[in-house]
Amino acid sequence: MKRFVLIALSILFAYSAFSKKFSKETQKGDFYFYWGYNRAAFTASDITFIGPGYDFTLQDVQAYDRPTSFDASLYFNPESFTIPQYIYRLGYFITPNWSISLGMDHMKYVMPQGGIAGIEGTINQVGNPFNGVYSNNSQIILDPAFLTFEHTDGLNYANISADYFQDIYTSASAKFNVAAFGGGGIGMMIPKSNVQLMNGERNDQFHIAGYGLHADAGIQFTFWKHLFLRTQAKAGFTHMPNILTRPGKVEDRASQYFWFGMWDFALGWQWTF
Repeated sequence: MKRFVLIALSILFAYSAFSKKFSKETQKGDFYFYWGYNRAAFTASDITFIGPGYDFTLQDVQAYDRPTSFDASLYFNPESFTIPQYIYRLGYFITPNWSISLGMDHMKYVMPQGGIAGIEGTINQVGNPFNGVYSNNSQIILDPAFLTFEHTDGLNYANISADYFQDIYTSASAKFNVAAFGGGGIGMMIPKSNVQLMNGERNDQFHIAGYGLHADAGIQFTFWKHLFLRTQAKAGFTHMPNILTRPGKVEDRASQYFWFGMWDFALGWQWTF
């Protein structure tokens, strides 16, 4: 499937290069697509877990992303290039300066093991070694026997965005252009969460868990009117009140909200029909 997509995109790019010429005066009606990779950071968050016999909140839980070290055989291999933290987006210029786009930001969110977090609430299950009533001064060690909590395949933010582009420089031949852009958007959080709670069955499945909002700003370098490189910074907020924690258990859920920051770098193609 991935090879088919790559072949289809190659045909499309080749077609656009010999079709209607790109106008430096206007981009209205142009499409664009890009693919790239990101780094992300997250604020600490409270995570609430609710299910049969338990209702508790872990306080100020830290998390980090999980970047994949660069390896050409991984990043440029059609069988594995979706393993790193990637982004992709398809957009359309509705005016010479404004575009709307749909895309996915695939981040990875990892709660580190071995740390200590505050805990408040109750656990009351037969044979559960973590049973207790926890006050707001209680603490617990976040080891695998108690909790594994990751959105590593991943913290997927499917979103629609609107961006304004402003030219900074265009060469006399119009074969090179630099533009700044900025905007924002909204979307759904569709994590594939890897969660194992109190030695229960491991959950690892896609699920619509909540929503996100973001603002972005960046710069784009366009070559030969079609090929472009771009980089951007994105800041956003996500609220996920419906995180799956055990497979097939509709009553077992977690919830959290936090702010995120992301930086990405992408390669893309712009065309017109």
